[in-house]
Amino acid sequence: MLEHDAFVIELFKPLQQWLSDPDITEITINRPNELWIEKNSVWQQFEHPDLTFDTLKSMATAVAAFTENTISILTPVLSAVLPDGERIQFVIPPACSAGTVSVTIRKPSKVSRYLSDYQRDGFFNNIHPINDDLSQTDITLLGLKESGDIQGFLELAVTLEKNIVIAGGTGSGKTTFMKALMEVIPTQQRLITIEDVEELFLPHHPNSVHLFYPSEALATDPVTPAKLLKSCLRMKPDRILLAELRGGETFDYINVNASGHGGSITSCHAKSATLTFERLAMMAMENPRGQALPYDVIKKLLYQTIDIVIHVTNDVHSSECLGRHITEIWFDPAKKK
Repeated sequence: MLEHDAFVIELFKPLQQWLSDPDITEITINRPNELWIEKNSVWQQFEHPDLTFDTLKSMATAVAAFTENTISILTPVLSAVLPDGERIQFVIPPACSAGTVSVTIRKPSKVSRYLSDYQRDGFFNNIHPINDDLSQTDITLLGLKESGDIQGFLELAVTLEKNIVIAGGTGSGKTTFMKALMEVIPTQQRLITIEDVEELFLPHHPNSVHLFYPSEALATDPVTPAKLLKSCLRMKPDRILLAELRGGETFDYINVNASGHGGSITSCHAKSATLTFERLAMMAMENPRGQALPYDVIKKLLYQTIDIVIHVTNDVHSSECLGRHITEIWFDPAKKK
């Protein structure tokens, strides 16, 4: 164990200046020779020639040996703790883009604070009463929607980190529209995508990681959408973008949204905006933990964690032949009360 400890410390020397900085809370590597750090709640990017693909793979292998775990193409996700107490997560191909290794290091806080410190810093100064009134931002969104300014409504909804589901049939344009919404996300945010086929490209969001699962993944397989959703929570995402909800991972999606991760965008197959909630509830109940909850409870959780449902279709059979377009937008913030 001591030998593995020394090897891990040696391999992590290229990161030492950031690991030793007390103001840095997160260190992430999305691809070789590129490093991101979060310092004072702001992400900063650095180039590092020593962080090659082979070096990153060696780091993952060494940490696996140090913690008596494994990481391989069959088990491509590893969560562990480094010798000095930092929590680390590795993701290697095929669960991430070929030729890349995702590394996320969360440094433990060594700061002790007292209630008087929080009082001095104004931590208690902006507590809002819990009531049934709509927020001003929701009132603004309702006004935009009712006035027909759909572009303004959607742009503000994405900016405000509303959780959005795009529903529709096969070939209705869900993925293409999802990518258009993603372009509204501020470019400085850290994004993580989850998909079975690479479609959610992020050319304008440099701090991003693409995670992948096999199309026919079973719940018992080492890489599934549900397991990648859980992995995301250890990767400091500003937003999680799941290409499509298809089954039991819907329950995990509800949990992720309920944990405070806003701004998600995903899609599913459903015939209308209203039926989307029925469809998602049925898929959530494919999860064993979802089966333990009454159907009505799951639906209530969906209403509380999903802000907007957009239904799209591709009309090529009617006399009007409208093509791809939005048919409905569900936005009812009063449902959350």
